[in-house]
Amino acid sequence: MAWLDRLARGCAPAIVLILVAACGGALAPSGPATPVPSGVIAVDAKEYAFTPSTMTVAAGPTRFFVRNAGSVEHEFDVYQGDQLLGQIKSLTPGLTKELSLTLAAGHYTFICKLSGHDQLGMKGTLAVTGS
Repeated sequence: MAWLDRLARGCAPAIVLILVAACGGALAPSGPATPVPSGVIAVDAKEYAFTPSTMTVAAGPTRFFVRNAGSVEHEFDVYQGDQLLGQIKSLTPGLTKELSLTLAAGHYTFICKLSGHDQLGMKGTLAVTGS
């Protein structure tokens, strides 16, 4: 049995290196980031904020490309006053979804109302300029 102890002690550094390498690989991104198409507003949702939180766009067709960069589910709702104009639901971690709206000049808000995230600061403003 002494040979078994020597073998275990001799293999321990190799086992540690294998485990470290395996853990390092697990922390790497799961794939390439989804590219944002030209003319689209890229928004990241993460606990508990949107980036950017303030945007200005021209009136007309508007496409939001919203990525959940956080670790919990989020949503992206666009309001004008109390009226919901569009929504992305079930935005799970790592997922990216698109929302297309045609917006007139004015002031809008975007918000995540899921599980009280808006109360934690997950909201932003959108100014739409032009006619």
